[in-house]
Amino acid sequence: MDKKFYEQLLTSNNKYDRLDGWRKADLLYKSIDLKSFKKYFLELLEDEDIDVALHAWQMLPQLIKLNIIDKNEYDEKNLARALREGDINAWWIAYDLWKEGIISLDLLKSNIRYFEKSLRSDPLTRISAWSLLPNFLEIGLIKKPDKDYLTELLEQPLNIHIKINVVYLILELKEKGIIDNVNVNAIKKVTEDPNFIKLSEAYEKDWRKVLQCTQDIRK
Repeated sequence: MDKKFYEQLLTSNNKYDRLDGWRKADLLYKSIDLKSFKKYFLELLEDEDIDVALHAWQMLPQLIKLNIIDKNEYDEKNLARALREGDINAWWIAYDLWKEGIISLDLLKSNIRYFEKSLRSDPLTRISAWSLLPNFLEIGLIKKPDKDYLTELLEQPLNIHIKINVVYLILELKEKGIIDNVNVNAIKKVTEDPNFIKLSEAYEKDWRKVLQCTQDIRK
């Protein structure tokens, strides 16, 4: 192994190259004293480029497990900026970090209003947020929304791929008691698309279940 090459990668001024180096930590830690370079990783957690910072936060649990980073060496508040700027991926990452004990529930609670905005944001953000919503409801981080902003997407001029994913998510959330009412007519229009069955099967979804559910709801 070319130690000098990897040491240069771990400390590179190019943040994405540096991320690439630290991504290989589980392969390098036996050959390189990564602790002596950890300040270069910690800098990434608070990088002004949110994408860089989020990639670093995703890697943090592994570096803690390898005893390269200690829990008192990073400030969880550095993650708050990503949570506040509307990046729904940041909320998925934060939820995983909370489950692993890397960040506190208080950090999520103090910024939850920014997640609530994502429930009525652009279509792709909205779908992702409503997919994450059951996890936050389960841990008491948020209350069930007063309005179903997900079903609204079926009435917008979106492509069939998006609408099919919305339909399956709606039915899943209805089963969990998160969505109370279902717009059967809007779902029926999606099922009438000539590509509905083919795309459902491509997404490994049971299209028969959708048809049965809409019949049951009509009764």
